Amino acid sequence: MSPRARRLACAALALLALVAADALAAGALSVSGGWGRPTPPGVEVGVGYLLIDNGGAADRLVGASSPRSRRVEFHESATPGGIARMRELKDVPVPAGGRVSFAPGAWHLMLVGLVAPLLAGEQVPVTLLFEHAGPREFVLGIGEAAPAPRPRRLVTLAPHLTELVYAAGAGERLVGTLNTSDYPADALRVPRIGDVTHIDAERLLALKPDLVLIWGDGSPADQHALLKRLGLPTLSLEQHRLADVADTLESLGRVFGTEAVANAAAGRLRAELAALGARYRHERKLRVFYQVWSTPLYTLGGRHVASEMLELCGAENVFKDQDESAFMVDGESVYARDPDAIALAGTAAEAKEWRARWGSQTPLRAVAAGAVFTLDPDLVNRMGPRIGAGTAALCAEVAAVRARLPVRR
Repeated sequence: MSPRARRLACAALALLALVAADALAAGALSVSGGWGRPTPPGVEVGVGYLLIDNGGAADRLVGASSPRSRRVEFHESATPGGIARMRELKDVPVPAGGRVSFAPGAWHLMLVGLVAPLLAGEQVPVTLLFEHAGPREFVLGIGEAAPAPRPRRLVTLAPHLTELVYAAGAGERLVGTLNTSDYPADALRVPRIGDVTHIDAERLLALKPDLVLIWGDGSPADQHALLKRLGLPTLSLEQHRLADVADTLESLGRVFGTEAVANAAAGRLRAELAALGARYRHERKLRVFYQVWSTPLYTLGGRHVASEMLELCGAENVFKDQDESAFMVDGESVYARDPDAIALAGTAAEAKEWRARWGSQTPLRAVAAGAVFTLDPDLVNRMGPRIGAGTAALCAEVAAVRARLPVRR
């Protein structure tokens, strides 16, 4: 097993126990597809429908509330002997690994004592209370018909897309992904359909996905062509700036019907990045060479998000004037730009080799000063929810170099 594989396996084992112990809190139970019909003026009762998917242990729906009504009740409609009857339910059982459907002619929510009519196009907030899973917030979209069904069987074709799906609250819907999807720990259990160089088309079709998420400008052209040929529903996603990650989380929340979870994750990421900018952006600027490979020597240009991360940390990419996102450079070009620090975005083993290469040459100012540091590539290179943690790690390393380097004359 390679060092990288051992590192991933250890991390996975450490997290699996935590995830298994708190499966419900992590989102094993989800609410989606909420809708209801408009109500005429003067009518004080509204009806709501929804889907409950439970990927965990058996539970029970025991209460509900909404700011739009005095109370929310559970009712069941039936037609015994051809006569329509409706009765109130004290609670609703939610079986383990099952789905509960609130639909016309069956179970439904009754919003009693509306404070105002339900209007077409309105989003009505509702909170459901489960005996074990606790509260779950969702919205009823008011319209004349049920909304289009939410995707229930997802496949991701990039590891950062897998992380985004989990952060958006739909990780339990993943039925397939690539070999490189290794975070969070639950992702290690998702069936594999290949890697970036080859997708097993038969295995992909056998999973019967109702949505495949692909990296718009990062996935190979033959993957795009394969999905088109197979006729599978596809969502292409691209993130080029830090702000795009939070925006994507919110978009996925709308697609999956998990807005509460996704919007909260997006808000945390925005707050994290804003705090880093407020703390570091106006510090003494350091010039940094950002290395992503050694043979050949590769770096990133001004259009890459790494340049934006450096700016947030009060630093500057020495190759920010280059338009390419990633490109080869020679050692002489790095010497000519004389960086204050070198960031090595590679695994521990890779970074050790890269350090040795720089040390075997005439020392750069940064190498002589010991201003060479390593970044976890999964944190800084993946455009997923952990990009905030990656930026924080970069800022901390830059700040440490800044504290010990004299002002350049």
